[in-house]
Amino acid sequence: MKLLGLDIGTTSICAVVLDAADGRIVFLETESNRSGIPGSAPWESLQDPDAAVRTARGILDRALEAHRDIGGIGVAGQMHGLLYVDAAGNAASPLYTWQDGRGDLSFQAGTYASFVSAGLGWPVSTGMGVVTHFANLKKGLVPRSAASLCTIGDYLVMKLTGRRAPLMDPTSAASLGSLELESLEFAREALQAIGCDPSIFPELTRSYAALGEIRHGIPVFPAFGDNQASFLGSVADAERMALVNVGTGSQISLFVSDFRRIDGIDMRPLPFGGYLGVGAGLCGGRAYAALRDFFRRTVRFMTGRDQEIPWELMNAMSPPSQEEGPLRVDTRFSGTRLSPGIRGSIQNIGLSNFTPEHLASGVIEGVVSELLGFYNLFAQAERTRVDTLVGSGNAIRLNPALRRAFEAGFQVPLHVPRYREETSFGAALVAGVASGVIADRGAAGALVGYEPAQSAAM
Repeated sequence: MKLLGLDIGTTSICAVVLDAADGRIVFLETESNRSGIPGSAPWESLQDPDAAVRTARGILDRALEAHRDIGGIGVAGQMHGLLYVDAAGNAASPLYTWQDGRGDLSFQAGTYASFVSAGLGWPVSTGMGVVTHFANLKKGLVPRSAASLCTIGDYLVMKLTGRRAPLMDPTSAASLGSLELESLEFAREALQAIGCDPSIFPELTRSYAALGEIRHGIPVFPAFGDNQASFLGSVADAERMALVNVGTGSQISLFVSDFRRIDGIDMRPLPFGGYLGVGAGLCGGRAYAALRDFFRRTVRFMTGRDQEIPWELMNAMSPPSQEEGPLRVDTRFSGTRLSPGIRGSIQNIGLSNFTPEHLASGVIEGVVSELLGFYNLFAQAERTRVDTLVGSGNAIRLNPALRRAFEAGFQVPLHVPRYREETSFGAALVAGVASGVIADRGAAGALVGYEPAQSAAM
């Protein structure tokens, strides 16, 4: 039996079909998500949800033509953003993505995000659905035809199954920012108190029963968050592995069996029980890219030539001397979610370590250090059971120096998943457990594989 996973992300849309017998991917297709819509303000980040759905359905149709024996379809979608749907189940607005910045606009004595945080009793950030919705309410931007709000993953499931109203999984609901995480219910009284009519928030389901079927009777299951999907598609054993991801930003994700609040850590429900504790940096891979741009601008200024700086050259930089110790680089160049005004720094500059090689090494170490700081917020018992890191994202896959830095910083080996499509792979695994094709989450983890060990030898 085979399983299909769809990932409808911010910049790309991907589908995989995996063989549930051995976890091999037997179909893979990715297309760019070209659904972006120009905003009327620089802080807006909008997409056309129907354009994204058309792309996803095209990939899905080609997958089903190639493979008929599909036991279930799982859908993961970009988190935090929202769109409004009308009573007929059609989009009544653009998709406001997680990158939308209206929550940081001034409101009363602070911002929309700070006002909503105070009203809910926990921190929420700009880009989260509840903040975007509150700002839209105050600006008169909620469509009159809006009957409900949902995520892009929920909307795709609605369009695949013909549902007129979203039925939302807690993993998606939590990404909006308005879910009480212990009870897994929307904080309706708090929403009412800040002027948000809670009736626009959709019905929740804790069941993984199919929401409908498509051709050949293939069940489609509730959409869930892409972070959770990536974790399940990367981590073979949640009890002893932590996931680090370095893309534009950076994240560390650790399984937590029971809910509790940890300052600085986002707690997100996991499919089939437990929570994912996530520490997220805003400027992981982006900090390294900024350094590359700095080198390029320096070359252009000094020589008059504009030439690309090869990533391979930067990755191979090794400090020639540590007489005065390494440069200590704080890579929070874009601040943090809770303190957007924080900026990075460079410390311990001396005559012998003020070199490009030390700076490149310092930025790498800074990316690792930020995630290690989040990791140390977890309880000691949760940290001591971790004996392996799993690393995802192109920055980790393509940079041996970054892999070595993670292993040295966390003092455990790092494995890289054999497939780059961790999110769609995880979506397929969830569909497998929900459909009964795979026995449970532990059996799903047994299908996750890794590349041969490589970082220690490079």
